[in-house]
Amino acid sequence: MKSNSHTLNWIMDASLFAGFWVASMLDLTGLAVHQWLGLAVGILAGYHLLTHWTWVKSVTQRWSGHTSAQARRFYLIDAGLLAGFSLILLTGLIISTWLDIALIDNAAWYTVHVMVTLVTLALILVKIGVHWRWIVNVGNKMFHPEPRPPKRPLNPQPVPSLVNSERREFLKLMGVVSIAALIAAYSALEVDDSAGANSDSTTSSSQSTPLSESYGESTNSSPSAGCCNRGCSYPGHCRRYVDSNFNGRCDLGECLT
Repeated sequence: MKSNSHTLNWIMDASLFAGFWVASMLDLTGLAVHQWLGLAVGILAGYHLLTHWTWVKSVTQRWSGHTSAQARRFYLIDAGLLAGFSLILLTGLIISTWLDIALIDNAAWYTVHVMVTLVTLALILVKIGVHWRWIVNVGNKMFHPEPRPPKRPLNPQPVPSLVNSERREFLKLMGVVSIAALIAAYSALEVDDSAGANSDSTTSSSQSTPLSESYGESTNSSPSAGCCNRGCSYPGHCRRYVDSNFNGRCDLGECLT
């Protein structure tokens, strides 16, 4: 029974990391999938907390008493992750197309959303680092079960150094998750820079363009190859998003109307 519990926790943790990693790459998923996937990851993180609530409650009650330093470290890391996931979910809902809230500065909210995501991603790496033995051991039992020992002993083989073996396992695990985290961080920062550049370009455009043209009221304006039919709200489905009239909708969709 305990082995099954470890397996389920391992699958849940792996799903959380994979979902968080994919959701961090907006260019890959598109806005609609990003929003649904982010909500799913948030719900799964909440369920993960509930399954470990007994441990959380126990450490909280014994915080000022007999609590090991290791338990305190784990508790603080998990508290940081809880705060991170909560802020990601909150800011994500505020700037989402579902609520479509008219914000004074969409770019600032999106920047906060990205920065909290990056900090949470770093905390996830720390959590993986402190639990690496459990991750490797359970993963090996799941994917590389040990064969039954032979009835008669075979020729004895040299036993590799336990220290060297553990070091290799640690480096392999942290190498894979670190590369994945760097890819996700680069993707998130790239989209954030694009959003900031779009915000700057729309500001300069609104200052140099007559008001009637900014709102698409010019009689000389006509649909062009740059128009699209998505009608995106901030932050849009692609890097072409521009909102010179600050109505929360992409101008490239308004030029068709």
